[in-house]
Amino acid sequence: MEMMESENINLTLPIKIPYEVLQQLTDRSLIGMEIGTGKRKEGRILDTNLEASPLPEFDVVLVLKMRILRKILVTKEVTLGIHASLVYDADTGILSVGDFKIDSKSKNFLLNKTLQILANRMYYRKILDKATYNLHELISSYLIGLNERLISGISFSQGMMLHGNMKSTTITHIEPLADYVLVHVLFEGAVEAAIQKLPDADFKL
Repeated sequence: MEMMESENINLTLPIKIPYEVLQQLTDRSLIGMEIGTGKRKEGRILDTNLEASPLPEFDVVLVLKMRILRKILVTKEVTLGIHASLVYDADTGILSVGDFKIDSKSKNFLLNKTLQILANRMYYRKILDKATYNLHELISSYLIGLNERLISGISFSQGMMLHGNMKSTTITHIEPLADYVLVHVLFEGAVEAAIQKLPDADFKL
């Protein structure tokens, strides 16, 4: 196919990334991580969960299930949440955490003492620094595959093919919602449709 010389497409397409997908990346980075300072480790992350935060000033809540490593504490495992705001850097493609709040309150006195030890903002800043996502890398392979199909031609109607070439894709901004993060991607390139044959149904000029 002879490719078009001029670009005629400037399209922003929203792409949904469910929190379950982002959680898979969080699990790879955080499960097994120990928190503490130097040789004094307070806990080890066993599991994570990521979902929308019920607090209006935050976007998501990262729930951590942790094993307590200090022998003087009776409680062996605890669960606490970190409510966080998401920040996207368009230059690097990195989605990271800005402001955050640790939810570590419990009606159990002994558990509260344990959570007070663990609820050190310095510890969790380190955790959240590891819980970052490169959105550009995450979606680029899918976009490359889509562009390869577009170059060879995509049949989207009987007897009609869509050809083109997306010369650039840019993530303009992100929008955290209830079940997923909506990633807005700007596509720039050239696309055209070609009729290959007439439809089989009754066709009249």
